[in-house]
Amino acid sequence: MKFILIIPFFFWSGVSFIIGQTDSLIVNLGAYDSDSIPPGIPFVAYWEVGDVYDFKITKIKKRWNEDELIRNDSSSYIARFTVLDSTETNYRIKWTYKTPLTELQLPVQIIKKVNEFNITEIIYKTNEVGEFITIENWEEVSKAMKSMFSVLIEEISAEEDVSRSDMLKVIRPMMNLYESKEGIESHLLKELQYFHFPFGVEFSAVDTIFYEEDMPNALGGDPIRSDVLLFVDSVDYENSFCILEQGRTLNSEDTKRFLKDFFIRVAKSDEQNEDMQTALKESKFDIQDINTYQYYYYPGIPLKISCLRKTIMKFSGENKINIELTKIELQI
Repeated sequence: MKFILIIPFFFWSGVSFIIGQTDSLIVNLGAYDSDSIPPGIPFVAYWEVGDVYDFKITKIKKRWNEDELIRNDSSSYIARFTVLDSTETNYRIKWTYKTPLTELQLPVQIIKKVNEFNITEIIYKTNEVGEFITIENWEEVSKAMKSMFSVLIEEISAEEDVSRSDMLKVIRPMMNLYESKEGIESHLLKELQYFHFPFGVEFSAVDTIFYEEDMPNALGGDPIRSDVLLFVDSVDYENSFCILEQGRTLNSEDTKRFLKDFFIRVAKSDEQNEDMQTALKESKFDIQDINTYQYYYYPGIPLKISCLRKTIMKFSGENKINIELTKIELQI
């Protein structure tokens, strides 16, 4: 039996690194003579109240089934970073944006109804060096997301002739993500996770760092392990500018475990679940991230961030490739 494999967007897009993990990185400088070691690259925020920066956010999604391109979508919008307050211990930031909901691939009439609940403003705090601490208006965001999902369930079940209970089965894991402040910070604010990733660390200009990192599970189960490497590609000390490169490979067994749990939740019958689990046993997954951070580490503003996730999989006898690219570009 063949299956059309539809993996929810919160898996491909929402499995993102946990902010704050970078304090575990240890730079090994022992292999170099102290006189020849290039200076470290400290990522410390030097923002002032009233600072405003605009960024163009671009998202590109492509999918191939065998050699056929079956999806090729792109969208872009402008986000604004505004420093509201600055103290000795933290910064208070406003991030305003309006995400184009056309990327949801829904009928126009449904998008119009969902657009009423589209999030346009995030208020959050960082510590004194620019590391993300917490979102302040998470309850407002949570309420808007719940309303959006409720509309989606009602409208899609009516439009596609799918029962409300079946729709709820698929969407419930996503709804649960946004019921807590931690869930919103981990899964909704992906661009901000990329933005604040380097802060609070002094990077070596010469070493490649290897480490293992746990990725949050969108279904609430055990985390998904990943192997990561990180290094400085180039640095311009005169202009306080550098390029960081980060590569990540997700653990294939943990990925299968996630999908197994997902199939159990959405299967309409024990027989369908059994068939999907059989296909999953014979499947292969290779998920890799390639992230590039071009940064003015003083005063702490990115020129361009590019985050690419490539998924290669063999499922139910078919070869599939999924590409997701997010770009954050400073508007000068």
